Amino acid sequence: MKKRKWIWIGGAILIIGIAIGGYLMEKQTLRKLAENDDLLIGSSIRYDALLEDDTYQRLATTEFSSWTIENEMKMDAMQPEQGAFNFVKVDEMVQMAEEHDIKLRGHVLVWGEALPEWVSQQVVDRASAEQVLKTHIQELVKHYKGSIDTFDVVNEAWNDDGTLRDTIWLRTIGPDYIPLAFQWAREANPDAKLYYNDYGNEMSNAKSEAMLEALSNWKKDGIPIDGIGMQTHVDAADSRFSKNRIQEWFTRIEDAGFDIAVTEMDVKLQNLNNGDAKNVQAERFGDVMEVCLDTPACGEFTVWGISDNHSWVTEQESPNGKPLLFDENGQPKKAYNTLKRKLLF
Repeated sequence: MKKRKWIWIGGAILIIGIAIGGYLMEKQTLRKLAENDDLLIGSSIRYDALLEDDTYQRLATTEFSSWTIENEMKMDAMQPEQGAFNFVKVDEMVQMAEEHDIKLRGHVLVWGEALPEWVSQQVVDRASAEQVLKTHIQELVKHYKGSIDTFDVVNEAWNDDGTLRDTIWLRTIGPDYIPLAFQWAREANPDAKLYYNDYGNEMSNAKSEAMLEALSNWKKDGIPIDGIGMQTHVDAADSRFSKNRIQEWFTRIEDAGFDIAVTEMDVKLQNLNNGDAKNVQAERFGDVMEVCLDTPACGEFTVWGISDNHSWVTEQESPNGKPLLFDENGQPKKAYNTLKRKLLF
């Protein structure tokens, strides 16, 4: 049970040992502090960086208790040719994770992007789509049974306006591809934790409301959807961010019977052109961590990358994005210390 570290004496709340707490915060890793809250603290992990960057590997193996495979489990990497599965890189990552007692999150079984070229040629109708999708899901889940027992089964299925995204799976199978994917994953590993994962769904809006309604209906019909992943990619300049709205939404997700995971958090800075950017970044990370700690159903808090030089924001949007907890030299930023403070106190 996650709990806040307060001691009640004579009806007053006393914060004990500020000096000792500061010392502990400095000396302890995120991983060690999160263990005291029964919380998985995670990061997405890249194969090449893990093997080639010593600083990256050190931070990955000491600061985090959970890894999400960032790219190497996507369909184009895992099944580049039909029926030819490439498990080599992920197997190596699994081995390293096991050596350091780190849990793994499989990402992702079904997505409308990162598809190998052969899919568009072989998937031509519902029957062929179901055969391809079922085979892909079950091969991965069975192969990693016992090593990876939490999966983002379906990723980013909804548009911002609440309609389903136009993907090859929707065009050939229809909306049923979502519940079918969960059923096939459950068949392959009855003990796995199965999540739906998306961005822009950490607060109530057209997208998240449509998502919750559909997932809740499927769950009531017996579809094995265990949890919902909130990616939580945040723009520091976005005035719509609201800790209270996030807390309200997490409570609704919990009340609907779903587990919750913050799955891909980062806070990009390139659109906030003032000297307060690092403070805003730290505050955003801290706010979401606090909501997670205050929500019993939230059992995982994962950031989408370790250091700023290994981030999709840096590579795809701007080198000024600097969205993560460690800078390009692997040095901790204010956001890192803010998370430690939230975990400690």
